[in-house]
Amino acid sequence: MTSPAVTAGAGSPAPTALAADIGGTWVRLRVGGAQAPVEKLRSPSRLNHPDRSVEALREEMVELLCRAAPPGARTAISFGAAIDHLTGTVYGSAPLWGSEAAPYDLAAALRRRRPDVSWLLVNDVTAALVDFAATHARPGVRRIGYLTISSGIAMRVADLDRNLIPVDGWGLQGEIGHLPAMTSGSEPRIAGLPCACGARDHLASIASGPGIASVAERLGIAEAPAVVRWLPGALDAHHPAARRLLELCVEPVANMLRTLWCLDPHLDLLGLGGGVVEGLGSHYAEELRRQLGAATSYADRGRGQDWLDERLVFCGPGRLDALRGAERLGRWLPGIVA
Repeated sequence: MTSPAVTAGAGSPAPTALAADIGGTWVRLRVGGAQAPVEKLRSPSRLNHPDRSVEALREEMVELLCRAAPPGARTAISFGAAIDHLTGTVYGSAPLWGSEAAPYDLAAALRRRRPDVSWLLVNDVTAALVDFAATHARPGVRRIGYLTISSGIAMRVADLDRNLIPVDGWGLQGEIGHLPAMTSGSEPRIAGLPCACGARDHLASIASGPGIASVAERLGIAEAPAVVRWLPGALDAHHPAARRLLELCVEPVANMLRTLWCLDPHLDLLGLGGGVVEGLGSHYAEELRRQLGAATSYADRGRGQDWLDERLVFCGPGRLDALRGAERLGRWLPGIVA
């Protein structure tokens, strides 16, 4: 199967003329390369425009991107959605289109409107992984991953030995936020929490930004809108309820990483970023490291702090850039394969 780069003029050595990073709140555009200025626009999304239909929002997105692309441009777009990296079909994005789950062939819509343009679309986490690999990979790293914990949760892993970002038959990899959350069940009050996709008890139901707010509300700690403002200061003050909230919301992430390392011991480096990791800073890092350090069985004997130091990178604000990652995608394109 082919990469979505094969849309018009793929394989050309011409540099990317338009790079874009599409999120639920903002669209960032850059024409002319890494030194050019970035234009920032409000995203045509359900998050910004809850009164508009999904059909209208999709049409506005296509119009925005087609208007931004210069004639004959080669583009690279980091798109905040579950996307088929082989075709450019978008499966869903809660911030952009709410619970709408019908696949939408965004790449085809862009080609119909602007057939002169070469349209490359990848998920924003893939673009962030490429940027992380370019800035943090060191000799000897075999596989490298990037995990984002924000309004949603997702992860990508690349094989550096073979320069591959493997995907499945649907062009997906690492949509872990929509897998069932692995918890100890020690707090029954958080069972059944909804996910933005419409399901319940997903990893994102508990561990994402909205998930943390839902857990806090379910436990009677704070109302959801107040959690973001309350939690960092409460953790600074060693508030017992804040510590318990963080422990519960980090637990399924720690369990997911235990499973990941059990299945793939060659995952040598993992970056963690996104709004939750950035906003809670050292509190989040310390709690995750504490839980990963605890032995759970002979299959998971606990990870020493030196071992974790070599493998975990907590990415603060500005450390990674999906827009820059999109611009760096060129050499990876042949390696995005099923």
